[in-house]
Formats: sequence, C-alpha cells, structure tokens
Amino acid sequence: MDYRTKAIKRIFAAVFFLLLAVYALHSEICVEYFGGAERVSGSCALLQTDKTSVIVDCGTFYQEDELPVNNDFLDDKLAEAKALILTHSHIDHSGRIPYLISKGFKGTIYCTPATKKIIFELYDDGWNFDDMLQKYFWSSSKLSNIQNIGKGTLTLHWYDQCKKSIKNITYSDKKTSMSVLEKRYKINFKLCKKCLKRYLNEICQQFKEVQYGENTVISEDIKFVLFDAGHIVGSSSILFNVYDKQKSRSIVFSGDLGSGYSKIIKDKTIAPKADYVFVESTYGSSSKNVTFADYGRFRSEIAKALEKKNIVWIPALALHRTQKVLYEIKQAQDEGMIGSDVKIFSLSPSANGITNQYEQEIKEPSAYRWFTDEIYQSRTLLPKNYTTEKPKNFPKPAIIISSSGMMDQGTSLYLISKLLPFKDVSVFLVSYASPHTPAGQLKRGAKYVKTKYGTSKVLAKIQSFDIFSDHPGADEVIRWLSNQDKYTNVYLVHGDKKNLKEAKNILIKKGFAKTKIALSGKNIIE
Repeated sequence: MDYRTKAIKRIFAAVFFLLLAVYALHSEICVEYFGGAERVSGSCALLQTDKTSVIVDCGTFYQEDELPVNNDFLDDKLAEAKALILTHSHIDHSGRIPYLISKGFKGTIYCTPATKKIIFELYDDGWNFDDMLQKYFWSSSKLSNIQNIGKGTLTLHWYDQCKKSIKNITYSDKKTSMSVLEKRYKINFKLCKKCLKRYLNEICQQFKEVQYGENTVISEDIKFVLFDAGHIVGSSSILFNVYDKQKSRSIVFSGDLGSGYSKIIKDKTIAPKADYVFVESTYGSSSKNVTFADYGRFRSEIAKALEKKNIVWIPALALHRTQKVLYEIKQAQDEGMIGSDVKIFSLSPSANGITNQYEQEIKEPSAYRWFTDEIYQSRTLLPKNYTTEKPKNFPKPAIIISSSGMMDQGTSLYLISKLLPFKDVSVFLVSYASPHTPAGQLKRGAKYVKTKYGTSKVLAKIQSFDIFSDHPGADEVIRWLSNQDKYTNVYLVHGDKKNLKEAKNILIKKGFAKTKIALSGKNIIE
C-alpha cells in the first residue's frame, strides 16, 4: 500500500470520526408547538426524541384578532404520541382532549388528582365534545319534525345499547363531529347521556393521577416531575429530564402560572434550574399594579352598587374565577358590607358543578390539599342567599354571576341585551378578555357592543378588577425564573405578539440573554 492510499484512508477515518462526534453531540430532541405559540389559546406542544413523543396540553383555540381557529384539526403525529401531560383543566389547555382521543390517541394522560376530578366534572356535561369524531346515529323522524317546526334539539347516539329505543335510525356515513352535523342539518344536537357516561368510563382509564414532586417515567429516555404552578387548583408546571445519547437535558414547561395574589390556593413553586424553559407570557409584558388591598376595593364597589339598588353583573370564567368571586362576596357579608338578604344568582351549570367540587374538597380534604389553610378553616366558599336557580325576573338589588368571562358565549352572551342597556346595572369584569369579544369591547370603553345577535347600547356602569387574574405580570415571571441564568434557553409562549415582544425585551434586560419567542410549527430547540 503506497503512502497516497494510506493518506486517503487516514482522511476518510478522520472524517468518519468527526461526523460520528458531531452526530453524538447533535440534539435528537425536538419541541414543536401546534397551538399557544405566537398566540394565547390552543396550547399544545410535542416533545420528541428519536424514541418517544410526549404531548404537553391539548387546548381549544378561541378567536384572537385575525388568527385562525382550527379546533377541528390535529396533526396525525399527536395521536401517535406515547403520553400527554396536562398542566391544568382550563379549556385552552385541555379542551381538545376528547377530539385527540377520537383521532386514535391511546397514550396515558398524566395530571394531578384535582385536575382529573375537575376535568370529569366538566366532561359530565358534554363539555367540549363538539368536535369529537364518532359514527353517530339518530332518529330520522325526530330530525324531520325539528326541521319542520324550526325548533328543538336532536340527540346523537354512538353505542349499540341505544339502538333498540330508536325508530327510523339514520347513521352518519363516516366518523364525524357534532359541530359538523349541526352545520349540515342546521339544527341543534346534544349527546346522549347514556352514551356519554359509557364513553367517559372508557376514557377515564387513560388518565393517570400524579402528585406534585413524584418522579414519573414515561420511557427509558423521558421522565418528568410536576410542581405547583399556582394558577388554579391542581395546576402544574412540568420538569422533563430527557436522555439524549451521551447527555441528559432538562426542559421546563410553565403551563399557566399564578399571579401571586390568590387568596384561595398556594403560590407557585419557583422553577428549578433547566437547560430550556418554556414560559407563558399572557401578561408578561408588564407588571400589574395590584395588591391584596384590591380585593377590598372590589367588595366596597359591590356594596356601593347594591346600596343604589342596582343589579351587579359579574361575567366570570366557570372554573376557579367564579369560585374566587363567591368567596369575596362571602367575605363582604362577613364584614357586614353586604346584607345577607341580597340574592346571589350563579347561572352557569359548569360553574356550579365546579363549585360543588370545591365545597366537597373543603369539607373532606384530599391527601394533597387544594386550598390554603384559611379556606379549609372557613368551611365554605359560599355566601348566604346563594342560589343556582334562574328567575324570570331579577330582583333589585341582586348579584348575578354568569359565564363566559369574555361574554362571547353561554349565559353571559344571552344577558348582554337584557342588562347592558340599563343604568341601574353595574358590570364587574374580572376575567381576561380578547379585544374583539364583548368583554374586550367594554374594557376599551365601547358605547355599543356587537354580538352575533345584534348590537346593544351600553348604559350600565363598567368596572374592571385585575386582582382576580390568574396570570403573572413581568415581575412575577422574573421571580419564577430566578433559578435560571444567562445560559438558560428561555422561550416565550401563550401570549399575543405584542406582549411576547415586550416580554422578550424585559427578560433580556434582566439578564436572560437567550430569551426567544417560540415559533409555531417548527423545531424550537437549537
């Protein structure tokens, strides 16, 4: 063998070992966002190695400016994932789980016990099953009757157990969703309660409860730990340890973080040191000027409105926000600011179901207690004269609590034309609202509010109370990141583009030099 042949072999060997070294160092970890990146809603991320894929949340989209709403589409590779880690039960993080399962997802769904309990309370009402894919069947004669008279609701079935009780059965030609059928036939549908109950018993087997601090192994290359996000009951942030060839990497997903000003639940746990951190930025662009004293202002303003014999209308999220409001009303009664004879109407069935779950936990605490000691000592969240009945006419004065908090659906949407045009109504806004929604319009000082049902003049007095927010300002995000350093890769998610840019600038100025905005549909980890 001459010297030229030996030289060529040495060159090839050197190139081979160089490529091998590069391959060994190259990240086999991929994080891709399918919702919640470059926007607020639809939170859904996929963490992948060359062996395993895990979903973090699978939430519903809502309308944000001109951004698309694609709740009837999920990438096929999500259905193939080995597991789903659910940070909490709000709809924009959990709402598309029924759709994901109907698309063929067979993996385990991990969450805290409180999150599972709340999720199935909401599921029991058919919550967010509109886009679930099933081979439905129904009574064709009842469909014709409803179409002829122009009103009524038709029940959809999908288990054979119901076939004997239905005459003139019609089947969907393929797996489809209730929302698609409603558009096709232009009538309202509802899910059969018997079918839903059987279905919930089946999918319940996919859920696995995980306590905070419990090390959970998904596969030989991925394990995780949940820690308290302080956002709502059972809410979690996630620390993943991912083993990639010769090294391990730590990745934190914040989920939604608490504001630090909750009187009901404990504050969030500071994030452990990690290589990569994905953190929400709903309000991350500014530090909200709120203090615990603002709860007192809320109670005082309610008392003033009731003294004037006004109706106080509080549109609120069904989950957690309604219960926080009820507790403040109870405290106002305890302080003598509000008479116990004032009727308090809670009109959302979902909110009332959640309130019942809260009350059960307060009276019979679980192993991991949901609330602060003060709440357990109070023995109840509920004020006197609380009712879930809806009267034909509201007395004056009275307090009405309805959902949604954005006033774009549910009872809140119905009440707009009934309450906004009157001077003896005081509206207290306590929830985040997208700018285009009725509540968003009111926050901007609109004199008229447009909905799908028409336009309503605004004569009611409008007030906003940021103290009820369950999201952190910039100062709280920075505190949550205090264990990180300039080498930590920080990615911002769950915010509109304006807030994301402002949050990025703030974090970089505070020393988090490797802060970036997570992009949708791309491998984010570099």
